[in-house]
Amino acid sequence: MSNNLNGIDVAALQQFAQSVTESPAVGEARFNVKTKWEHQTRTVATVNHYSLGGENYQRHFEIAADEPEQLLGANSAPNPQELLMAALNACLSVGYVANAAAMGIKVNSLEIEADGKLDLRGFLGLNESVNPGYDEVSYTVRIDTDAPKERVEELHKVVTKTSVNLANFSKAIRMIPTLEVRNS
Repeated sequence: MSNNLNGIDVAALQQFAQSVTESPAVGEARFNVKTKWEHQTRTVATVNHYSLGGENYQRHFEIAADEPEQLLGANSAPNPQELLMAALNACLSVGYVANAAAMGIKVNSLEIEADGKLDLRGFLGLNESVNPGYDEVSYTVRIDTDAPKERVEELHKVVTKTSVNLANFSKAIRMIPTLEVRNS
């Protein structure tokens, strides 16, 4: 098997997994995003760092969000729901290509499409019995590979079992809010 499959360094992946097996603290990751409101419904989130195994790593990315005009925005960026689904799709994609590489499966192409319906009566506070979030999100994985169908089904099971964002979507996360009020 090649040391690099689907753009993944298989030996490095195996070595990292082994180091986490030997010392679970090596696999502890913490991510942080700071979001500032700009105007109307537009925000810009900034990613400056993350930590892995107790070590901090600097990086810099900005992610804009806005609502479409029909939802009182300027339509200058994807809205938070689209970014949420994009995060799900991106996480699943990483899971497919990395696990496929570890399993010796070459991926020729991969596309993931997520879809969900919201009832905005919940968000607008018009009906307390209406969930402001999704009751259901569906996603379709389109993968092109020469691997036998049974191996691809095995890959699919591994990804659905281990995807961080799929777990975040499908299980409740304990949220710990803090409100800081400044008077100008």
